[in-house]
Amino acid sequence: MHAEWSEAQLGLAKGAVRVLESQPGWPKVFEQLASRLWPALGDLAVAIEHVGSTAVPDLPAKPIVDIAVGLAADTQLVDVITTLTPLGYEFRGDKHQDGGWLFVYSTRPLYRVAHVHAVRHGDPQWRRYLMFRDRLRSDPAARRAYAQLKCQLAAQHADDRQAYTSAKNSLITKLLSGA
Repeated sequence: MHAEWSEAQLGLAKGAVRVLESQPGWPKVFEQLASRLWPALGDLAVAIEHVGSTAVPDLPAKPIVDIAVGLAADTQLVDVITTLTPLGYEFRGDKHQDGGWLFVYSTRPLYRVAHVHAVRHGDPQWRRYLMFRDRLRSDPAARRAYAQLKCQLAAQHADDRQAYTSAKNSLITKLLSGA
């Protein structure tokens, strides 16, 4: 599946930060990944959404596709791990309210091309993923402010993804509050 993905346009080494101009192929990569996730997850998932910056046209982004999987209320972690591991997703832990159960998809060791955030469908984190994506899609001023911050932080934190991510939180909170 990933033979046609150009690593110049998709993927980052673990921990690295690089922000690229929006790539027209990112939605197609999401569609390819989702088309494998849906049948595998079956009744475990209620919805699968392309979230994060790669889901927003004209927004610079880290070249890692973020996928939110909205889980059915009774879904257990062991079932998600058992389902996603054979598809090549590695469980990276419970990120709690900051992202749910995180799985990463790599095309080679420590070279990530996709993150799957498995959260309960409809819970606050699920709603934040969709609200933030939709705000950036519909509000050019918010998209410009976020793009500017992302590019600035990528230059400051090129080898520290945690610092990069943390430094975006205040603007994300502000944009989610409607400001």
